[in-house]
Amino acid sequence: MSMNLFFLACTQHEIEEMKSDHSLIDQWVEDEKYIIGTDIETARDVLGKILDGQGIHIGEEVDDALFNGCNLITADEVKDQARQLSEWTREQILDRLQNMEDASEAYRIETYRGDEKYLVEQFDTLLAFYREAAEKGCGVVSYAA
Repeated sequence: MSMNLFFLACTQHEIEEMKSDHSLIDQWVEDEKYIIGTDIETARDVLGKILDGQGIHIGEEVDDALFNGCNLITADEVKDQARQLSEWTREQILDRLQNMEDASEAYRIETYRGDEKYLVEQFDTLLAFYREAAEKGCGVVSYAA
């Protein structure tokens, strides 16, 4: 079963409330109270490995929320991720994709090796989201579903 990775931007105040009371996370996501949202479809594993976790494996992990848990990312972390992700070039991403040593550990890697444009589009989606969230001073909830 493939799972997409979702990113939902909210105020820093909401992030702090969710950190204090994890039960708020499910209701907030269900009620679609976010400012902006996106997902990178099933590219989460491949992009996570290519980017050494930038933009994907960050923030405070919360295991007792949503079906698979989530990450709560502060507004400062969002700004930092937007800056770091902006430093990546298309060529770097594609080079890392083609030169991953243990491809068997990257979910759907052959899909993305066969359609590099699609992977770059998912990276562009991630970058655009972080840039907009950073510009708005948002924190982020990310989760797989």
